[in-house]
Amino acid sequence: MIDKQTKFAEIKDKSDIIEALREVMKVKNLAFAFNDDENMEDIAQKLKIDIKDLLLVANKKNGTEKEFYKIYPEMDIKKKSLEPSWLNKYDKIDLDVRPSLANGVDPFGLIMQTIAKLDGKILHIINSFETTPLYSVLGKQGFEHYAKQENGVWHIYFYKGK
Repeated sequence: MIDKQTKFAEIKDKSDIIEALREVMKVKNLAFAFNDDENMEDIAQKLKIDIKDLLLVANKKNGTEKEFYKIYPEMDIKKKSLEPSWLNKYDKIDLDVRPSLANGVDPFGLIMQTIAKLDGKILHIINSFETTPLYSVLGKQGFEHYAKQENGVWHIYFYKGK
């Protein structure tokens, strides 16, 4: 992975990264050469761009984008742009339905009981699969939803504005 301390000498043989640096220089109408001992932080200062932006471009070109996002998750635009604005704005009620399912009990009744008590809060359902039928059932009641999978566990959020 390319980090802040990666020296220019370590990337200068990677044509995709060098081409990206040249493109930034062209757009910004800059002309200079990089020294082998300059690190990515130095290069970002010369290019007058944020170090995270430079590292993201370099890591994409290097094929180490996943490692970059582990260190800078806030830079993952795909992930970030999909999250609704309400997701981190309101309190959540967590409801893990996996134990019910493991005991052969359909959690629909429990979910509907919890929905009735939300009072402006977000329902966070934790499940082993995506509960897509709930999207239309609760959507008809005015709920928005957002779902993401992390390590094989689904996190499904429902929110209904006041």
